[in-house]
Amino acid sequence: MKHTVITGAADGIGKALAYLFSQAGDHITGIDRDAQRIQEIKCDLNATCIIGDLSSKTDVFQIIQALLDGPPIDTFIHNAGINAVGHFQSLPIQDQERVIAVNLTAPIQITTALLKAKKIQQHGSLVFVSSLSHYVSYPGASAYAASKSGLAAYARSLSIALSPQNIHTLTVYPGPTRTAHARQYSPDNSHEQKRMLPEQLAKHIYRAVQKRKHTLIPGLGNQLFATLGLYFPRLTETLMRKMIYDKL
Repeated sequence: MKHTVITGAADGIGKALAYLFSQAGDHITGIDRDAQRIQEIKCDLNATCIIGDLSSKTDVFQIIQALLDGPPIDTFIHNAGINAVGHFQSLPIQDQERVIAVNLTAPIQITTALLKAKKIQQHGSLVFVSSLSHYVSYPGASAYAASKSGLAAYARSLSIALSPQNIHTLTVYPGPTRTAHARQYSPDNSHEQKRMLPEQLAKHIYRAVQKRKHTLIPGLGNQLFATLGLYFPRLTETLMRKMIYDKL
């Protein structure tokens, strides 16, 4: 039986991934700070659960120790992410530091420890959930955008370094997804029904892992918007400002 580890597994995209990979026959280890919600994953999927806050250095150390004491890992999905939205100059620096810790620092620390201990199986996969903001910017969430672009750069470099070891690296750039997290931080939820369902995104990610793709921008609309951001950055920056920043 293959072993898949997912951070942020208690809700949203992470929960959808846990159920999908479990249906495919994998044993799931879910990591989340929400002890009550992660219990549902444990009961439904007979999963292993690790409770911890990725913004806490102590908790990250304990999470790493639990993973090192566990079975080898076939797929590790760095899905957990948090946000801090508002005018950059008025956001508390502690909130921005926490975003960087959860979205970027913790994935690097955990990945480093697992690779050093050779806990990732040969022919295994490392999946990093970045953001479409990497291509189109995210005014009003600068720390989030920085952390997700940093994660993408880290994953790209890691992909090159791990190729001789037959360890696959996938970077995912999802757009707006219909989750409680997106609803909480979006200044305008009037078009929420148009956002991709987490179950749909999970299927895109699962297929990309099976095909050993290195990059995934799920959905045609997101792909078109990313292309606009790549070739016409000023246009997408203006659109993002009007859609997000001006509504804060």
